[in-house]
Amino acid sequence: MDFYCERINDNFFNEPINTISNIFFVFVSIYTYRIIKKNRLNKINYLFPFLIFMIGVGSFFFHLKPNHITLLMDAIPILLFSILFIYIFNRNELKLNQTFNILVIIIYLLLFVLISPKINFDFLNGSEFYLANYLVLSFYCIVLKYKNSKRLKILFFAFILFNISLIFRTIDNFICEKFIWGTHYFWHLINAYLLQILTYIVLQIKPNYLRKIKI
Repeated sequence: MDFYCERINDNFFNEPINTISNIFFVFVSIYTYRIIKKNRLNKINYLFPFLIFMIGVGSFFFHLKPNHITLLMDAIPILLFSILFIYIFNRNELKLNQTFNILVIIIYLLLFVLISPKINFDFLNGSEFYLANYLVLSFYCIVLKYKNSKRLKILFFAFILFNISLIFRTIDNFICEKFIWGTHYFWHLINAYLLQILTYIVLQIKPNYLRKIKI
């Protein structure tokens, strides 16, 4: 599980920056909770800030002491957030019925569980884990482009953020000689913001700061 520049041994708290940087997920979860409460949305939507918080907690423990248990604590909330995003996006944005919605989720799970683990290139540094998410966001961008949706711009903005964060995650272990702290914590910072944006997209709300930058 030695994917990161910071980890040079198996000791407890051997990745201080990677570990502490998960605080960004906590900040985002609290802010997102307040936005949802302000907009008086359905209670099911509070799952989004809760899962963002759990992603931060899981990642915190994984970087604190990587093992199979903390790896699951890191991976499972990410998977659950992705499934929830897909389900609500299909229902609210694409207007899919329940049958097609479940079918899309099954396809996603097949990609996530069966295909992504079989793709193992050293230069990806474990980023192949996010192949299914990458394909889903790409597909949604294409669909919204086809529909000429006004929401394409903000979704494409999220897609660009995802690409940038993946770059930081992927190059982390290859730049250790020149930059001993690596770049993985940028993955945490950008991904926390990305999850917030994805939540706003799927719930069809637009906070003031997004209006100001005209996205």
